[in-house]
Amino acid sequence: MVRIKYFLSKIKRAWSTGTLWFKSRRFLLMIIRRPLEILVGYSKLSKSDRNLNVRDGFTEHRQRNSHHLPDSEHIGRIVAAYKASKKAQLQSAEAFQIKGLWEEWLFINYMELIQALEREDISTLSKLYENFFREQFTTGTGGYDNYVNYRSPLGGHYIKYVWSSYRDKLLTLDFDLRKITFPMVGNPTGVLFNDTVIPIDALRHIYHAVEMCNLLCDIPNAVILEIGGGLGGQAYQSIRLCNTLSKYLVFDIPEVASISSYFLLSAFPQKHIRLFGEGPISTASTAEYDLAIFPHFAMPQLADLSVDLCYNSCSFSEMDSASSKEYLSVIERICRKYFLHDNHDMVLQFKQADGSASVNIIGSKLLPNPALFKRIFKKPRVHSLPEDKGVVQYEYLYERMHDVEQ
Repeated sequence: MVRIKYFLSKIKRAWSTGTLWFKSRRFLLMIIRRPLEILVGYSKLSKSDRNLNVRDGFTEHRQRNSHHLPDSEHIGRIVAAYKASKKAQLQSAEAFQIKGLWEEWLFINYMELIQALEREDISTLSKLYENFFREQFTTGTGGYDNYVNYRSPLGGHYIKYVWSSYRDKLLTLDFDLRKITFPMVGNPTGVLFNDTVIPIDALRHIYHAVEMCNLLCDIPNAVILEIGGGLGGQAYQSIRLCNTLSKYLVFDIPEVASISSYFLLSAFPQKHIRLFGEGPISTASTAEYDLAIFPHFAMPQLADLSVDLCYNSCSFSEMDSASSKEYLSVIERICRKYFLHDNHDMVLQFKQADGSASVNIIGSKLLPNPALFKRIFKKPRVHSLPEDKGVVQYEYLYERMHDVEQ
């Protein structure tokens, strides 16, 4: 019954934004292609991969001794940061107003979380965050999607096929699989491996963390900035694996930032973590934090040439074009070394309540100033889900062309 209400709300919203036909066509193609790919992919797996322990990976973990219990002090900080973010958001630039796909997702999937944050309801927030990998408000961030996929027809086959594929891609980097780990925060779902639960996206995050670590290996006290941090998995793996890293900053919309804040505060109890309103938005050595989570619209406050690597995965092409252009202009100003991103080439258009249209910029058209940055590579995206087949996606690496005084 809950899923029926969910799909009805999606249909209603798609109708109001003028995207019903586009989404219906994609859905029909997916339900045809997806089972075929899963079955073919699963048939090619080795016996050991077919025997991956998915059942225990998706069982209830909140009763395990290793599961992280919510910290009321952390949640109090998250609520304060969220409220400060929403207040400041009212005065933010028009380009940073949330439109398009994410406006729709917030309306459909995030209302329970938003209402609890607005009420400062610590008890409800504790229950939601403790289970967030299985809660609807993590739709689009790699959490709830896999939980739903597992519970669908061919769900076990799906998880084993995609997880094995992502692991094999990690092996191409000569990564030691014994180093794969993930914290027991938020009731995670995935494969039981190395005595812990490893979500599918953890393997993708490790892959990109290795990429970033290699790029920054000769830069002491490096600073990474991630735009659209999702649940915080990329930040977790990058901080864990990059030896030269000094600071990691996450900029995201306030609702999602509240989730990654919970995850990262729980996963790194010994780190100095700064949330919005707790101190200046700065990467200077005098800024005493290891990790910071700030609202998306605050990114322009960063100083020129203050970040060594700017990273984004699948956010720019889901935004309104005005937003992605504004992000790009900020990146051109603050990035002193690398700009790494992966985004799709699917045109998205949404009808706004005032009758105007919100249109995205596809990844191939998101080009930094060629007088400042040279492209190192453009290549097909390494990681792809069965439901994304048919969507053209690329990964890009740009490097600033002139030396910068540190």
